Amino acid sequence: MPKLRIGIPINFDYNPLAGGSYSYVKQLINAIDTHEFDPGIEVLFLNFEKKNIHTQKKLLTFHPFSSFTLADLCRKLFIVCLHKMPFGLFKNWLYRLENKHASARDQKIKKVLNANNIKLLFYVNPDGNRYDFPFITIHWDIGHVSTYMFPEFSENLEARKAYYNEILPKALLILTETVAGKEELASYTSINPDRIKVMPIFPGNVVEENIEVQEQLDILQRFKLSPQQFFVYPAQFWAHKNHILLIDAFEILLKKHPATQLVFTGSDKGNLSYVKQYIDSKKLTSYVKILGFVQNNELFTLYKNAISLVMPTFLGPSNMPPLEAASLNCPVIISDLKGHRELLGSYARYFDPLNAADMAAAMLAQIAHGHQTSFEHKDRFSIQAATDALNQAFVKAANLRKTWA
Repeated sequence: MPKLRIGIPINFDYNPLAGGSYSYVKQLINAIDTHEFDPGIEVLFLNFEKKNIHTQKKLLTFHPFSSFTLADLCRKLFIVCLHKMPFGLFKNWLYRLENKHASARDQKIKKVLNANNIKLLFYVNPDGNRYDFPFITIHWDIGHVSTYMFPEFSENLEARKAYYNEILPKALLILTETVAGKEELASYTSINPDRIKVMPIFPGNVVEENIEVQEQLDILQRFKLSPQQFFVYPAQFWAHKNHILLIDAFEILLKKHPATQLVFTGSDKGNLSYVKQYIDSKKLTSYVKILGFVQNNELFTLYKNAISLVMPTFLGPSNMPPLEAASLNCPVIISDLKGHRELLGSYARYFDPLNAADMAAAMLAQIAHGHQTSFEHKDRFSIQAATDALNQAFVKAANLRKTWA
């Protein structure tokens, strides 16, 4: 029997400033590249953009419009010109042309896939294709339904709804990061739960860092921090990350522990100026440090020297930072979500993310009593567990896919 060929498109839209999504995709691609999959499966990577990358497994590089027709060229030129027109002018024409160009691109991709005997695609981030070609995809969250309607959800609500109505239902299999994620997706959509499998989330590669104590001290000195005198929250500045309520909780804590500091890391996603204004209004500027994007050695140092990670996010069911912190023996204080309890069990302290006093109580308890519990879920949520689960999903997909030509 010939092997089932599974193509994995590599998406170059991700960059380090994308935060957890960047770390997730990069680590998963690297793990797939070195993993030994079932003998009946051949995995290869697809590079649609002709970027300069290197992989151990086979890499198929091609640009959809490497060979183009006059119609393709004219269509692209019109699109470029229309984009330079005053806003709104010829908007409907531009929309139709872009759709037609995307359709032409899709058909060229499909032709190459068929020519190379690729039977299935696997997307390493939540994605899919509108054209008729079977795929497996990853599901992270359905936040616009599962939690509150924050600006980042409402601003692109139609695109989110279109994805869940038109793209995701076409997936052969969908991989969630937790059982809670599977249950959530099944409850909010009409997708058959048998098509939803769990591929465990894993910590980012920051846990692989090995920073000497002196270098850690140098990093802390540069940030003007002292070991065990600060809480850390690595998260991009979205409204759903709930920095504001953490500031309120921290203000309560300062009444008993005035030498404590709060550290935020992460890039701005539109809410940073408001967070800064809120800190200023509370006269907490000297207590709250906003470091922006940090390198892995710096994040490692923050985890290793913080009183704890504090993560008041509303969005789950899973997140990478608590797994990173727990893997590095950093205590975790986190919003009480079903997925978070699945990830961390008894390792974390939990609180109501709408209750600043509850959050402050958890932070005060951490200072008073420390943390003795070991992280028992380290092997369950690891990159090895993820690739093992992915292999099982590929085997199931192979059995399904061989039912047609």
